[in-house]
Amino acid sequence: MFLQNANTSTNIIENAWTIKDVTQQSINNITASIIERLPYIVAGILVLFIFWLLAKIVKAVFLKTSDRARLDIRLRVLFSRLIVVFIFIVGIFAALTVIIPTFQFGDLITGLGFTSFVIGFATKDILNNLLSGVLILWQQPFRIGDYIFVGINQGTVENIGVRATQLRKDDGELVLIPNGDMYSSALTIRGAGALRRMLLKISIGYNSDVGQAKEIICRVLQTIAGVVDEPKANAMVTDLTGDGVNLSIYFWINTDKNPPMQVFDDAATEINKSLCDAGVEMFPSGSAIVQTPGTETLPLEESDGQTKRKDKEWM
Repeated sequence: MFLQNANTSTNIIENAWTIKDVTQQSINNITASIIERLPYIVAGILVLFIFWLLAKIVKAVFLKTSDRARLDIRLRVLFSRLIVVFIFIVGIFAALTVIIPTFQFGDLITGLGFTSFVIGFATKDILNNLLSGVLILWQQPFRIGDYIFVGINQGTVENIGVRATQLRKDDGELVLIPNGDMYSSALTIRGAGALRRMLLKISIGYNSDVGQAKEIICRVLQTIAGVVDEPKANAMVTDLTGDGVNLSIYFWINTDKNPPMQVFDDAATEINKSLCDAGVEMFPSGSAIVQTPGTETLPLEESDGQTKRKDKEWM
């Protein structure tokens, strides 16, 4: 038993010395390798520093020359950063070829081929928005302050980013639209400061005086703050239906000075009040029942899921 314990202790001591020798040898090899490669490492760092200076110089030259071309500042900053990143990455690869002579740039490109395809497929929407943003900033189809209609959204352009465009709607909400949608959709653009036409539709009864109603409407619009004098506001008959006479009221406002929703509300409220005071029948289109004198309205009758009224002449 005593001999067995002595042998175990001896084995542990021998293993400890072996581990110590292996560790010390590994450290010596690493140190010797570093010292051997030290000139190459210093040369690689120097190459990387040269490329870093080159990137700074190219960036300064690009910003100066692009300023004369009146290129958008965001586009200039984006391009300058891409130039710096590209030159610096080339510098890293150049430094690696100096530090590690066996390193081949072509082999790295071959190995990254499939990986690049996977990354590109996964980020296609991001790249689409990025490229669309670059094209929008380059071509400048619209500018900050313009009022645009895109799809179901409309509003004033507050910011044009590389990835998305911000629109401020009439009700104050901020909409962020990806540039990919902005570039591929049909746009209606009103320049900043341009007059905006507003449209209000109403219906009046056949017994009402259409000429009087139009005169009242035009007179009211002249008193509404925010409605411009030129072009002049007008009201036109656009349809004669079973509900009554449909009128389309057109007036213009300057969106730089007045909020469109507020002016529209003021105009609609005052027109409704003035027409009611004048005894002109007003009702929403599609919901009014026109009844002529000498007829009697019978109870509602349902047919095919729709509610109808019957008019009966007095006998």
